[in-house]
Amino acid sequence: MILRKTKFLNKNNIKMNRLEHYWGKYYPQFVVTSYWLLGLTNNFAYVIMLSAAHDILSDQNSNSTDLPKHNSTNRFDCNELSTGAILLADILPGIAIKLVAPFFVHKIKYWKRVVVVILTNSASFLLVSLTPSNLKPLIFLGVMAASFSSSFGEITFLSLSTLYIRTLSITGWASGTGAAGLIGSFGYAALTSLGLSPSSTILLMLFIPVLMALSYIALPTVDFARSRIYSELDTDSEERDKDQTESENNAGSINNGSLKDKFKLLPPLLKFMIPLFLVYFAEYFINQGLFELLYFKNSFIKEHKLQYRWYNVMYQLAVFVSRSSIKWIKIKFLPIFPILQIINIFVFLSHIYLDYFPSIWIVFLLIFWEGLLGGGCYVNAFNQISIEIPKNVREFSIAVASIADSFGIALAGFTGKT
Repeated sequence: MILRKTKFLNKNNIKMNRLEHYWGKYYPQFVVTSYWLLGLTNNFAYVIMLSAAHDILSDQNSNSTDLPKHNSTNRFDCNELSTGAILLADILPGIAIKLVAPFFVHKIKYWKRVVVVILTNSASFLLVSLTPSNLKPLIFLGVMAASFSSSFGEITFLSLSTLYIRTLSITGWASGTGAAGLIGSFGYAALTSLGLSPSSTILLMLFIPVLMALSYIALPTVDFARSRIYSELDTDSEERDKDQTESENNAGSINNGSLKDKFKLLPPLLKFMIPLFLVYFAEYFINQGLFELLYFKNSFIKEHKLQYRWYNVMYQLAVFVSRSSIKWIKIKFLPIFPILQIINIFVFLSHIYLDYFPSIWIVFLLIFWEGLLGGGCYVNAFNQISIEIPKNVREFSIAVASIADSFGIALAGFTGKT
């Protein structure tokens, strides 16, 4: 028995040594790629639930694109229950975990957090895809599992990113989360358009949790990362971090501080959190409250369900582009994003009431612009936090700041539902 155990440990050590060999040779590539895939897989379930919102509220097991009879005289052709209801189920559990997790989650090892994320992610796909459409509460439970998984994963991986080089981890994460929106919404729209039922499409997504597990295994360990010196890759914050070294050594990590000490860190974060809150409220008010009302009967895309799906694809394409642009475009004045996004609300509302857009292509262009603003605000806000906030409180601060967009999305869900 002891001999078998020894052989097992030796095999694991050999595999780890091989992995460390490749980490040492391709360290930047491993960090960027792993974080890109972690961002992709973490947000994938969340995106799928929103892309499938219209189908979840109707008969998700049906692939029919016929218009609902109860809305046959309504030019908007929307569900009796707004897709904002799906948005609420997809965001409220996340808000709950983001409110409390930053104050205790540091006591849980990262690998244990990742296991929780993977299990809840898998449960979300299984519950939504396998539950009969008449059992809406159980389907909503699946959507809530996706919310928990995405939010807990965001806190976990963003906090973990502070232990790596910012230009590698944050860049990879932001681009990956943007890719999740694009690949998820496009994949769902394409597969259902080709004839696959919504439930079967969602069930196919079970490869995502597996990919997340492999991505985390491929990520260099924190201990290995600390043994490497790549200061030349992080020049933006090098001078600032050097000036802060003495105070950080004396202060230690905020994780060991009191609750009062942690609350004192909130005011400096407001300049990042308020723009995030406002821009996400505006864009999700549009996405989940107004998208259903943007229906063009004479469009080349005839069915309302297909129009809704491709609206989401266009939005996610723009988010991916903007979240991947931080290496080339950095915007420090964050308030510009919510200002322009709120203007978008009034543009969409004016069309809904006046019906003056001659073509669906105008809506596609506006949705693309809307996605650029949302993704741009997200990546620039977290990039600025990683630069301006001291290292010893950065892990906690990023976890707290991530709740701002969730609050904006939740308020949009309540507004859209009404």
